[in-house]
Amino acid sequence: METKKVAVTPVYQKLDAAYRCGRYNVFVLEGGSRSSKTYSIIQFWVRYALEHQDRERRVIVSRLKATWITATVLKDFMDVLKDYGLYNPKQHNKSVGAGVYKLFTTEFWFLGLDDEQRIHGMKSDAFWINEAVEASFDDYAQLMQRCSGFAILDYNPSYDEHWIYDKICKRERTRYMHSTMLDNPLIPDNAKEQILSYEPTPYNIEHGTADKRKWQIYGLGKRASLEGLIYEKWGYCKEIQPHLKKRGYGMDFGFSLDPTAIVDCAYDKATNTLYLDEVCYRTHMESADIIKFYKAIPRMKIMSESADPRLISEIRNSGALIYAVSKGAGSIEASISVIQGYRILVTERSVNLIKELKNYTWEFDEKAKRFINQPAKGQADHCLDAFRYWVMGEIMGRIIVTKNYSKEDLGL
Repeated sequence: METKKVAVTPVYQKLDAAYRCGRYNVFVLEGGSRSSKTYSIIQFWVRYALEHQDRERRVIVSRLKATWITATVLKDFMDVLKDYGLYNPKQHNKSVGAGVYKLFTTEFWFLGLDDEQRIHGMKSDAFWINEAVEASFDDYAQLMQRCSGFAILDYNPSYDEHWIYDKICKRERTRYMHSTMLDNPLIPDNAKEQILSYEPTPYNIEHGTADKRKWQIYGLGKRASLEGLIYEKWGYCKEIQPHLKKRGYGMDFGFSLDPTAIVDCAYDKATNTLYLDEVCYRTHMESADIIKFYKAIPRMKIMSESADPRLISEIRNSGALIYAVSKGAGSIEASISVIQGYRILVTERSVNLIKELKNYTWEFDEKAKRFINQPAKGQADHCLDAFRYWVMGEIMGRIIVTKNYSKEDLGL
């Protein structure tokens, strides 16, 4: 099969050179956000499969949860194959784990580390743990003791202490590589602009976007714990409990740069638990697209932001049960305070919601050297706002009553 010529990244070149020298059996790629780690590693696997057609081989590609793989590393893998003109749907078996793709004579098995039966019993020629800081040392050890070749670990350094630093990076046969977004010639302008906004320059400080900790982690790719997290106590669940009656959708509008986010929300008063499931995270959704989306999912009440009355009216006229919530003074901090009082469980497939929860922090006052009681500016909070609107409307009762609906209609 003839392949297209695709520009390789500096990160790929470092990884390829380290592999070819033959001295290492573990390659650790640590770096900031959008530093091309994932893309570069996939480029490496394409080259590996192309050059090792002497026999059938198996490479395990994993993340902590199987439900996270499809929307992240598997999608990236398929996108790179398409860039090279190599993707063939006939070689993609979607019935096993998150999928198995055969490239030349190498099978790439996409598995969650939570699939213990396969992970603990499957031999491999090589393996890759994407976002390895999520994994445990035992996860790594189980894969390594059944691997005849080598391992690749990649991650953003969002922890200042981790087993990778102590038990892996210090080994003589480990090759550690560091990267930042400056190593990525393919980074989109919007992503680069957002990351650069964290740098504590006079301009960014004046405009309220500077964040030393985020700049350390996402800009410079240095190890630093993310302090000042707003939502610290939350966990995972497989599904929302079907018996819960207090349930509906929270929605945050977006369009070109920001996505329209819709979160399925439910509250269990008996256990004081808030269940959350991300169901939509898409850009360029017009009113017709949103209406079509709601008609394809179970009909429930929708709690929405109130910034676009025209759009809300169009959705309501389609028959959807949509209501705007009031954004009174201090509403963000007040609703966050209410949410912090709940036990929060998020479905494992809610990739964007989980990412937002892990990175949502309070504003840091550089002069006072302390966090203040308002969310930091410039953060990704689309799913967070969506479920917060649902809490504001359904639990706090902050619905804007219109002539179309009364509080009695809403069951308040």
